[in-house]
Amino acid sequence: MDSVKVVVVASPFANMAPIYEVDPDADVLLIVPPNTKPFAPWDDAPVANGANPAQKTSAALTSTSGLRIKASSKHLSLASRVFRNKLQHTSAKSTQSDGRVHLSLAEGFDPKAVSIVLNAIHSRGSKVPRAVELETLAQIALFVDRLQLYDAVEVYADRWISKLEDKISEAYDRDLVLWLYASHVFRRAEVFKAVTKVAVAHSSGPLRDLGLPIREKIIRDIDTQRQALISKSLTVLHNTLDSLASGEASCSKFSCDSFLLGELVKTLHKNKLAPWPRPEKPYLGASHVAIVEAVNGSAQFQWRSTGPATDLWGNSVNGTEKVPSRKRKSPNQQPITPESSPEPVARSGSSFDTHACDARKLVGGFDALDALEDEIVGLDLESSLGFQRY
Repeated sequence: MDSVKVVVVASPFANMAPIYEVDPDADVLLIVPPNTKPFAPWDDAPVANGANPAQKTSAALTSTSGLRIKASSKHLSLASRVFRNKLQHTSAKSTQSDGRVHLSLAEGFDPKAVSIVLNAIHSRGSKVPRAVELETLAQIALFVDRLQLYDAVEVYADRWISKLEDKISEAYDRDLVLWLYASHVFRRAEVFKAVTKVAVAHSSGPLRDLGLPIREKIIRDIDTQRQALISKSLTVLHNTLDSLASGEASCSKFSCDSFLLGELVKTLHKNKLAPWPRPEKPYLGASHVAIVEAVNGSAQFQWRSTGPATDLWGNSVNGTEKVPSRKRKSPNQQPITPESSPEPVARSGSSFDTHACDARKLVGGFDALDALEDEIVGLDLESSLGFQRY
């Protein structure tokens, strides 16, 4: 579908929409149609099987009223090859009664974003905002992308993005997708790389494009890195499970290996990562961050004695020492003794035995899961020779 077309017969809408004057000597009337559909909706985007919806799901409605913009054909032609091609092929019959050629944009463009870009094209710098919100930035990016207007707004885009960089999303949500699209359109390589690294670690399936013209190669390469990262994460997990299940990492005192094995299996099942058989690609519904959080959140019991408090991994625990409470069958029930319980249990003085065992040492190796995130490379906009990759 064409992003812009010549309107030979003025529609009733053209007489009702507000007029915004960019050039007083305009020979073109650019019509921005009304659009009641939400911009880049997250809720309507397909979700990978088993994926949890992100917290940020809102999508702003575009303007319900359209806009007519008086513009210069010369400025439009210099700024955009799309506009130039349309205007070069117009005939005298295309000129309307007001002496202008009427060009109508396709639906989906935001009138505010279009007016900002038109002011930039016509060198009306005082009318171009010094800062914009992410929503507006993405809407500007859509207009710039479809009409090939990058060179006309490059300087302004650098300023807008620089003022927003500290707000880049650190989770896989709608904002992250908007950042991905805007950084690609405006060729901000460092922002694009940072955003794609977040997407690799946090996404649970192929990136949701939200109806934006994000290139398929970008989505495919992000998901390729995501799957490779999850494969490494699962390898760490399954090596640990195999060692615990086989008895290679055992505990002769409190059966920590059995306890840990059970906790890990339950955690993986809860997060739709049943350990046997091992999940296979494309790991829909799974993300590296979710795996790390699930493992770190499982079996957080304190094991302590009169010495420093330690957790199940044998690490020191700061703060007030707490003793896990036990529900007794009756007020007269005596505390369970260490000799009769497979778990760490209360001894005299409300303390726990501390000990070192192979199971503790093995689970301490889960730090390798966090380290995997440092290996994410993300996507580079340009090759080492300066060629555009995307």
